Amino acid sequence: MAVLKKIITLIIAALFLTCLYAQEEETPKRSLLSYSADFVLEFEPAVYINPESTLVSAPSPVVYPISIGFLWPDDTIFAVQPTISFFMMHHLFYNNMALPAEIENRTTTTLSFMVNIPLVFSIFLAKSRFQIYGGPGMLIRFGLLSPGVKDSDTGWTGSAGGDADSINQWFWNDMRWFYLNLGGSWLYNLPHAIKAGPVINCCIPIGGLISSQNVQGMMISVGIKICR
Repeated sequence: MAVLKKIITLIIAALFLTCLYAQEEETPKRSLLSYSADFVLEFEPAVYINPESTLVSAPSPVVYPISIGFLWPDDTIFAVQPTISFFMMHHLFYNNMALPAEIENRTTTTLSFMVNIPLVFSIFLAKSRFQIYGGPGMLIRFGLLSPGVKDSDTGWTGSAGGDADSINQWFWNDMRWFYLNLGGSWLYNLPHAIKAGPVINCCIPIGGLISSQNVQGMMISVGIKICR
């Protein structure tokens, strides 16, 4: 009986190793060059949170970012999706802070670029895919004197030109440029290899939360995502 048990054990082990080898032969490893990427385009109006008094600054404004990037690989459970978004705002300087401004009270027109590099987790369904993702982001901002505003005009620091310099310094001080991006999307398979569906994003100002203990600059957006 002991010899028979050993023979049965050897046969089972051999069958297991044979099946394992066959499975490896059926699913060969892919090289990095064999993976493809999807071009990503997003249109997502966002609310820029401003918790400061509306007596001196604008209520939380709505901005209109346009985002482009790519998803790589486009057919795996885990992927990366580098994107860059562009939008414009108006700012003023008050009480040593750069705050959103209404057009009649603006000092700068601010060109804003949000760079995100999130890790994407995808759940593939029959005719769609659900994605959740998160990762670091960097908000790059340049405040330029708005049209009609002169360098010598009155400002919080003494002149509009001084305010513009202070606004730009505020953007970069205390890591206010550092964000965490979280979001999700549900993409449906359409003709011509196009995928599209709703997307929601939340950009959390980690640097601002640490340095100022408030959510100034948080952005929450809902829109449409298109991949091909």
